[in-house]
Amino acid sequence: RPVIRQRKNMFQEGLYHVFFKEKPPPGPTPQTTVASSEELTNVRIHRWFGSVVNTRLLLTGVIQVLSALASILTTVSHACVRYNCSFAMVTPVWPSLSYLAAGCLAMEVQRKASNIKVVVLMALNVFSLLFGFAALLANGLASVQPAALSSFQQRAGAHVAKVSYIGFTCLCFLGTSYILFLCWRGLRRYSSRNIKAYTSVSQVHMSTD
Repeated sequence: RPVIRQRKNMFQEGLYHVFFKEKPPPGPTPQTTVASSEELTNVRIHRWFGSVVNTRLLLTGVIQVLSALASILTTVSHACVRYNCSFAMVTPVWPSLSYLAAGCLAMEVQRKASNIKVVVLMALNVFSLLFGFAALLANGLASVQPAALSSFQQRAGAHVAKVSYIGFTCLCFLGTSYILFLCWRGLRRYSSRNIKAYTSVSQVHMSTD
């Protein structure tokens, strides 16, 4: 009977291990690994713009917005005073609208940065630069005869408006270039490839422990 009781206890213990023993935690799947790496990328990019970049992106976005608004006003003033509001001479207004949108997005990225927002901001700024150069080139090659200005005040006002819109456009160019530089550094430093490598090394280290 002791042998039978011992075998019975071993059989019950085997059943317990099969049906009631806690299962080991599942290993990381590719989906969870990708999600965690993307989340870690967003956290580190937000920290980059919030701590390292600090308020530089916010100030650059504000300067870009104000410069775009001033460029629109001075461009329209110069075109209306000097060229009777010719449509060909108002072309720099359209890239100024994209500068305005890029500046607003830069302020939003400063508030809460993410990988998608930074990529969209870079694309919008690249488009604004190309569009701005094309608009200035089209404005310079436009064959529109200037209107005859009779008084000195009108000629001086037209000259001031021209210098002003060129200066504000250059400010938009500089702001866009600086925003692109900040975004490029953030994405390069906290790219998904580096995050994946960091995650895999962490998982290997945890498994060995």
